[in-house]
Amino acid sequence: MISKKILLIVSGMVTVTLFVLNWVGTFKLCGGQEYGQCMDFSYGAIINLFPTVPLFLFSLITYKMRDEVYRTWVRFSYVWISLSMILIFFSPEYASSFGITLYPITKGSIAFISSFLFIIISLALILWKYFSLRRHIGQV
Repeated sequence: MISKKILLIVSGMVTVTLFVLNWVGTFKLCGGQEYGQCMDFSYGAIINLFPTVPLFLFSLITYKMRDEVYRTWVRFSYVWISLSMILIFFSPEYASSFGITLYPITKGSIAFISSFLFIIISLALILWKYFSLRRHIGQV
């Protein structure tokens, strides 16, 4: 299992890199000449790594918590972040005009939804494990 410190450092570095790349923008990253494949690739890479932002936030939250809470959350995170990145990678870049949808399925929408669900489920899981351990320790 990955240690708390390593997860915090790696996810923090990826998060800072993503914010810097987003601040610079894909147009400047790719030379600012004209729209091309470089911009598509840069955008795809930034969006694909987007789930590491909430991962970093929750690694900060769980850093000082009991090891049992951290281990429960990190096992969930391994699966969720991996599946999110796979779904983002295989989702279309642009919404197709085939059919009428209220919320188009694109890389951005999948990244947003998976990150939002990760936050909600992580909070619930951490709180559940934290209070169940407190209750269990209080009974001993």
